[in-house]
Amino acid sequence: MAGKTALLLDGNSLQSLPMLRAYARLGCAVDAVCPSRANLGAVSRYGRHKIVVPIDPSRREEYLARLVEILSARRYDVVIPLADDTARLLSEKKEVLKQYAPIAVNDPEVFRLADDKSETLRVCRENGIPCPKTYSTSDRLDEILDAVDAYPVALKPRIASGGKGFRKIESRAELEASYAPAVEKFGPMLVEEYIPQTGTQYKCDVYIDRGGEVKSAFVYEKPRWYPVAGGSSCCNVTVDRPDLIARSVKLLQKIGWRGYADLDLIEDPRDGSVRIMEINPRICGSIKIAFLAGIDFARQILEDASGMPVTGYSDYGKGIVMRRFLADCAWWAKSPNRFRAKPCWFNPFFHGQIFSWADPLPALVYLARKLIRPFKRLLFGKRRRA
Repeated sequence: MAGKTALLLDGNSLQSLPMLRAYARLGCAVDAVCPSRANLGAVSRYGRHKIVVPIDPSRREEYLARLVEILSARRYDVVIPLADDTARLLSEKKEVLKQYAPIAVNDPEVFRLADDKSETLRVCRENGIPCPKTYSTSDRLDEILDAVDAYPVALKPRIASGGKGFRKIESRAELEASYAPAVEKFGPMLVEEYIPQTGTQYKCDVYIDRGGEVKSAFVYEKPRWYPVAGGSSCCNVTVDRPDLIARSVKLLQKIGWRGYADLDLIEDPRDGSVRIMEINPRICGSIKIAFLAGIDFARQILEDASGMPVTGYSDYGKGIVMRRFLADCAWWAKSPNRFRAKPCWFNPFFHGQIFSWADPLPALVYLARKLIRPFKRLLFGKRRRA
């Protein structure tokens, strides 16, 4: 792989760190696009160039123009978006951008099936893949209200990530009052059966090569997340669940997916079944655990983009624990289950999601930003969007 070049977008993301390190270890020249020089990827010791682009991908035309400038100036063997907005933009503009370099996203019609939760669950229902019952097969509130047969229900954006916009709705009156404001704020909404959050949550990461062959798949559970009521995982453990791999692969094959995908699944504590909740069509924030388990998704992405045979991984390490330590400390402070946690919160044998002795500066920057944020809010308050 020496001599290959990769461009990582969204260098401010957690997933930029293991991806940068992986390509550096392969002997590749890897660059990162970062919003500023104070971001995680920008201060990492790995990587050739840190390209500062202080333009949010939501400013689509400006961001796209800057990206074309970057791709015109240097040759890359693959371009990899690491955040949702960037992945959506690159998928929509793939025909334009692939003139400059291979783009590691699916074509728009396939990407949409994974990005839109309503479409993902429709494919699940049509193919007998366990998923929550969906009430919003129409965008009309009166039809949704007539379809709901039990409360509570979950109200969430059809296109969003990280629990953004999620709300538990307890009654018909609350749904009537909440639906229109949610649509105005977040766009089209999904109304589905509410699954109690006390069951085990899982992630399944899969790689399918350009020929449609599954080259790797592994499962890890999320025993702890923060905020405690519902948020991003702060502790992950690899587990042996071939049944969850099988249904995840089935869904991806039904939509014609190629490349890397991350799926969220949840156990329904009422009957023990595990349901697919959504597909994340980009590199997930906890991707480091894949490398710890022996699966090199970075290598697979570059091999696929270069037209090379894609390395397959038939197995992975089980029982590997990875923690986002600051968030896990916050979980311990807030959770009533702090002394009953499994794996034990006090177990010292874990891998840090951010910290690395070989590359310590990103963790220091992460810590500094976390410490500074409360003081900024105290002094300046929350910024108002224009």
